[in-house]
Amino acid sequence: MSKHPLDLPPGRKLSKEEVAEALRLSIIAELDAINLYLQLARAIDDERYRRVFEDIAKEEKTHVGEFLALLKTLDAEQVEELAKGAREVKELTGLDARDPPTSQQPSAEDIWKSVAEAVTRVVDGARVFRRFAPVARVGRGVDAVAVEPVGGARYVIPLVELSVEFKVSQRAVDYAERFGQALELGDGYRAAVEFATLEDRLILEKLTGLAGAVRAEMSSWEAPGAAVDEVARALAKMVEGGAREPFILFVSPSRYTKLLAVHERTGVMELTRVKGLVKEVVPTPVLPDDTAVVLSANPHVLDIAVGVDTQVDYLGPENGYHKLRLWETVAVRPRLEKGVAILKQTG
Repeated sequence: MSKHPLDLPPGRKLSKEEVAEALRLSIIAELDAINLYLQLARAIDDERYRRVFEDIAKEEKTHVGEFLALLKTLDAEQVEELAKGAREVKELTGLDARDPPTSQQPSAEDIWKSVAEAVTRVVDGARVFRRFAPVARVGRGVDAVAVEPVGGARYVIPLVELSVEFKVSQRAVDYAERFGQALELGDGYRAAVEFATLEDRLILEKLTGLAGAVRAEMSSWEAPGAAVDEVARALAKMVEGGAREPFILFVSPSRYTKLLAVHERTGVMELTRVKGLVKEVVPTPVLPDDTAVVLSANPHVLDIAVGVDTQVDYLGPENGYHKLRLWETVAVRPRLEKGVAILKQTG
């Protein structure tokens, strides 16, 4: 018959202090067991039996760590003394006796979460219109939103679903896990840029299709001052229609480059002069060279309604790869159409 180590009457529960004492006694017992199993292993010639004792000794070492981890949660003084002892050892011997860092493998959920975060960051950096236009998050599960235009009747529009699929190879996952490095997401980055472009094209299509938007002609902007004059005329019509600051001018990359020219007559970049009229001049590759858009970035002019917002879903394995889907639901809600101006080059 074994004797209870705490001489505890059956049925009585342990107090916090007694649990700590039980953990200390358990650590002592495990250390004694480790020494016993290792001594026995050294005395056994048959490797088959010796390996069993050595394996059990390793398991007992794990139990020591488990009991010590629990003890640290109950005895703050013990934690301080352990840290103090480690510092004294380092001062006396130069040996760093800190606990080694854990190298726990990331779970599948952690991996796909990091993939989603990385791809979403690329989307956020690549998208254009949503960075400047007002955004209204209506929530997951919403299929349509109401629009109440200025001076018009209320109507409902559906949210449009945009999606792009991409792949991550299992070899890339294995390599990232093995060496603790970031996952290679070449196809994910491609999908992120494609997705942002889809979103910008959808928004541009809605803006240029507004029947009540201000329409104005523009030149090639080769002549000094042409860009300033034409943007100013468009802004005047927008303000007359009720639009107010801040104004954002969207142009193609090549037209933006023209604004960087410094003309001899003024000695100032055209871009600087245009920025005296609008808050930002933003280049976007979805705009053709013959079109520019000016937007009054106010919710009473329009907003972008977002249901599902840049979601990454894991679809499953496929021929050594993992398929994922990047998607969202979105709609443009115009309220004051004269808060948008479309400048078009003719001839």
